[in-house]
Amino acid sequence: DGTHMKHTTTFALRATAAAALLGLCSTAFALETSANIELDNTYRTGTLTKNTSDAGLTQSGRVEVNATGKVGSKYFVAGKAAILAKKDGTAATDDMWIQLGSEAGDVKLGRFEGADLFPLAQDTVVNDAASVYKAGQLRGRKGANVFHAAGTVNFAKGVGIEVGLIETKIAAEVKGVRPVFFVDSGPLSLKLGVEAGKIVGTGAKISGLGVTAGYDFGGFKITGNLASGKTKLASTTTKSTAFAVTGQAGPAVLGLIAGSNDLGGSTKEKVTTFYASYSLPLFDIKGATVTPALSASKAKDVGGVAGASLKDTSFRLRFNYTF
Repeated sequence: DGTHMKHTTTFALRATAAAALLGLCSTAFALETSANIELDNTYRTGTLTKNTSDAGLTQSGRVEVNATGKVGSKYFVAGKAAILAKKDGTAATDDMWIQLGSEAGDVKLGRFEGADLFPLAQDTVVNDAASVYKAGQLRGRKGANVFHAAGTVNFAKGVGIEVGLIETKIAAEVKGVRPVFFVDSGPLSLKLGVEAGKIVGTGAKISGLGVTAGYDFGGFKITGNLASGKTKLASTTTKSTAFAVTGQAGPAVLGLIAGSNDLGGSTKEKVTTFYASYSLPLFDIKGATVTPALSASKAKDVGGVAGASLKDTSFRLRFNYTF
C-alpha cells in the first residue's frame, strides 16, 4: 500500500545517504563498522499503566548498523553513526555525533546520550507501573533540530567532568544544563550529576540530582543509584525520588527500584519494581545470545489517591546476534 511504499522509499534514501557518507569517511578515518539484530518478544499482564496498547503478547525489534571513525593522536576527531531499520517498517537514527579534542578534554556535538546517572545492568525489560525520576531528562537523544553538546575535561586518567547543554524551542521539550563529575578507576565507578532547566512552552522549571556508584569484585558487580528531582510550575512543586540496587554475576542480573512521587497532596505515590535477566549463548554461536527477562512492578496510592494501585508484570525473551 501507499504507507508501505513511503516507508520503503524513505529507508532506501536514508540507506543510500548513509552508504555515501561511509564511503567518504573511509578515506579519512580509521573506519570501523558493525551490525546487530535484536528481537524482543514480550508478554505483559496485570493492571497496567495508563498506556495499555502493549498489553498481551507483542514483538518488536531492529537491525542496527554502526560506523565509527577516529583520526589523530595528540589531537583527534571522532564520529559515529548508528542507523536503525525497525520491525515496524521505519528507519531511524540512534546515534549521530562528532567529537573533537585531546586527552585533556573534548567536545561532542550531535545526537547522543550523556553520562548515565541511573544505570540498570542489561535493562532487558524494566517496566515501571508508574514513572519515577531517574536523572535522565537532559541526558540526550532528543528530536530533530534540538541542539545538544557536551564538553568533557579530564583531570586525570578516569577522573573528570562532563557538562551537557540542550537548547530547543520545541514545545514540551526539555532544555538546560547537566554537569556530571565522574571517577572510573579500576573496579570502582562513581558519577555525581545535576540537571537544571525548563520545559519549553509551559513555564515549568526542572531540577534534579543523580548519584551512581559501582564496584566490581571480580565476577560480581554491585551498583547503587539515587535520584531526586522536582518540577516547579507557578506555586505548585512536584517531587520524585528513586533508589535502585543492582547485582550482576556474569550473565545474571537482579535489581530493585524503589521510588516515590510527591504530587503536592497528603499522600505520596509509591512505586516498587523488581527485575531480573539471564543472558545465554545461543547454540554456542559467537555473537548470538538469548536473554529471558522479567520485571514486576506495583504503584500504590496512584495520583496521590489513597488505595489506588497499578500493576505491571512483564516477561521478555530477547534474541540478539552481532555480525
